[in-house]
Parts: sequence; C-alpha cells; structure tokens
Amino acid sequence: MASTEEGEKQDTPPAPEGTAAVGQRSILYEEGAGENGAGTASQGEVVWAIKEETDLDGKKQEILTAEVKIPERNVSVDIRLKPNEDSSLPASHLVEIKYNFPEDFPAGDVQNVPGLVMKPTEQARGDALIGASVKVSEGYFWIALSNISSERERNIGLLRERGWIDIPMLYDNGKRGILTLEKGPTGTKAVEDAVQAWQAG
Repeated sequence: MASTEEGEKQDTPPAPEGTAAVGQRSILYEEGAGENGAGTASQGEVVWAIKEETDLDGKKQEILTAEVKIPERNVSVDIRLKPNEDSSLPASHLVEIKYNFPEDFPAGDVQNVPGLVMKPTEQARGDALIGASVKVSEGYFWIALSNISSERERNIGLLRERGWIDIPMLYDNGKRGILTLEKGPTGTKAVEDAVQAWQAG
C-alpha cells in the first residue's frame, strides 16, 4: 500500500497554494472492538490544508485543518488548529476536534480526549502537547494549548518536527481508542506554512 501511495504522490501535480490534495494515512485503533474482544486497527486517510477565515473583528486568520475519514468504520473527524484570539482564555492556540459517528456505532460517543501526542514515527512513544482539554458538546472537544512562553515554544516545536500525531480517546462504553495521523509531505508543509503565517501575524 505504501508503494502505491508513493506512486500517487509522484504522479500527482503540485496542489495549488494553500491546499493539500493528497491524503496521508490515518488509523483508528480501538480496544476490544473486534471478535473475541480483540483490538482493531481501521485504515483511513487524513487531508491537511490551510484555510483562511475572518474573525468577528474582521481580521483574517490562517486555520490549519485536518479532515480524517475512516471508511471501514464510517467515522469522520474534523480537526482545526488556530491561534487563540480570546483574551479571557489563557491559551496560545486552540485545537478543535469534532467527531462524526454513525448512530449505531458500538462504542457510543467520545467522552474524553486528554490531548495530542506528537511522535517521530508511527510506532514510537510520543510527547504530549501541553494544554487542557474540555468537552464542549457531544463529540466536540477543545484543547487549549499553554500560553506560557517556554511551553508554547515546546508545543510549536513538536508540532513542526514530529511526523505523527496520536489522539487518545475514551468512549461511552469505557473502551479506549487512538486516532493516529500521519503528517506526511502535505501535512508537514501545511503545518510549516501555518506556523509562519501565525508568527508573521
């Protein structure tokens, strides 16, 4: 599968500025979701992009987005990362995670997302970004990244340098899952372009 993806990347013309047309790998690991209580690993893809939005004050802002699809489980996840513009919230950046599950999804909805873990490789142990997670509504979470200067620099450094992201989660039924995302060439470029835009702004 990897060789096919590499071939597609080589044959695909460059995407227009600010877009990411090539999907990278995503995997949904679920505890006890298979037969006889065995864990499962469902393959999917993630498409990284940068989108420009206008806030309430009319200021344009670059948003890093990741659209995740796991066809085998009929699951999609939308992730957005942007600088925090709310002075009342002690955060440098906000990560928004919105899960979309089918109504008959066996594990139920997601109850808790503790944070994001940045990894150098798919199998490596990672380092969590420093921040606080809150459940906004069913299937919708915010992760407020630390605005302490040293911790902000560490978070941005990990985001730029590490090639894989783990998003641990706890389901309604008490089972655990991990959504693993590959940055790949398109994700790496999108992150770098976003960070440069944030720093320039």
